This record gives sequence, C-alpha cells and structure tokens, in this order.
Amino acid sequence: MNQNTIEKAYCALELERKIVGMKFLHTEEEYAQEYAQETKAKMNYCVLVRMAMNGSGRKVKLEDFGCMSAARAFGMVEPDERWLSGMCYREKGMYRDLSTARKVVRNTSCSTQNARAIVVKPLEEYIETTPDVVLIVTHPYNIMRLIQGYTYQFGTYKEFKLIGNQAFCSECTAYPLESNEINISTLCSGTRYIANWKHEEMAMGIPFGKFETVIEGLYRTIDVMVPQKEKEKIKEKLKEKRRTDLELNFKMHEENKFKGPLYIIK
Repeated sequence: MNQNTIEKAYCALELERKIVGMKFLHTEEEYAQEYAQETKAKMNYCVLVRMAMNGSGRKVKLEDFGCMSAARAFGMVEPDERWLSGMCYREKGMYRDLSTARKVVRNTSCSTQNARAIVVKPLEEYIETTPDVVLIVTHPYNIMRLIQGYTYQFGTYKEFKLIGNQAFCSECTAYPLESNEINISTLCSGTRYIANWKHEEMAMGIPFGKFETVIEGLYRTIDVMVPQKEKEKIKEKLKEKRRTDLELNFKMHEENKFKGPLYIIK
C-alpha cells in the first residue's frame, strides 16, 4: 500500500473519520495471516466500517455477519427467491408495487466473490497487502472534491447508482468492485440507525485500482478548485507533514472566479 497516496488524501481533505479499506479473504490461510482483530459477536458490515473509521479494524467470517443483506451483496450467500422476486421488499412496503420492487432488485449490485471472510481496517494499516475497495465517509464538500479529482483524470462519470438502501454493502462496495468505478451513497436508514452517522454525512466507494489516480487528481485540482480559506488549512497540513511536492497558488482560485455581477452571500 502506497502510504504517500494516503498522506496526500489526508492533506487535501478535511476528514473527521479515517479512510478505510475492505478486502475479501478467500481462504483460511488468508484469514489467519490478516492482521486485524476478530469480531467477538455478530456484527453488521456498516458497523465494521464505522469502527474502522474510528481506528479499530476487524475481520469477520460469514457466520459472524449480523446482516445477511451484506453477505448477499458480497456473493457470500446465494440470494433466495423472496429477494429475487421482489417480494421481500414489497412486503415491507419499501416500494409501491411488486414491479418497482423487482426493478430495484435487478439493479442492486451483488459481487461474485464467493469469499469466506472480509477485513475492514484503516487504509494505512494495509502494509504488505492492498484492499479491494476504499471507503470514505464525509460531508458533501469533500465528496465534490473527490469527484473533481476523478473527473480531472477520467472525465465525466455518468453511471452513479444509488437507491438510499444497502449503502455500504451494495452502493459503496459491491458496485465499485464489479464496475471498477467510483460510486457515491447518501447512506441508508439502516446504517444511519445502527451506526449513528451524522445527518450531513455521505459516502464514496472507490475501487482500489483507481484510488491513487483519483487522489492525484484531487491533489492537482487544489489550486483551481479550492478557495483561499481551505487552502490555508491544506498549507498547514503540508507543512506539518513536510511535504514539498505541491506549491499552492493563492491567487489562482480568486482569478478564476466569475467576473460578472455576482452577489456573494456572507
């Protein structure tokens, strides 16, 4: 794992929570060698993510999953007929009719990993291995900046997929893994209740293979996209980390502002 990329991300973004990585473990040997604590009780995937973002990574086997929706999204259990038919959602009243529920099911991303276990831990703890997906939870400003970093490198991304359900397991993990693309999530009612996220928080999932490129794009768009007040914070973090690879231009954002009769709300 490139620790330099992680440091760049923390310098460029004002984050309250750690960036974390999720990795599938396919064999008992992989599980045994993975450096992370085992869960002592059944635990939901989104709770594992929340704990990792607080600095406490965990690995968990299928039998200790507290949420079978996540296990299904990860391809660790086969979807049953009630879910495939849409009846599971329709009976709960989540959608207005069976046809709508079936449409949601057809478009809910599920991985084909068939793994035995997973590990979720802070990104910097991946020393000799790398995660499959990177997860970031933050406020909309930082999500905007990450999208700007992505767009700098790859251009417009038009395939965001979100339904306000299965936020971390499907929207931020299975979909980025299967599509090899980023995705955002406004989170879901379940994780907001169980993991107690803030109302203003949302999430992004990034396939690990694109993480370094996205962060480099984030880094390279600081001058043109970030206002002076935020640049001052970035400057202090760069100084603290003794980074000299980015010379900030405090005039650039001001020069690129709209020149017409603009009223700015204070």
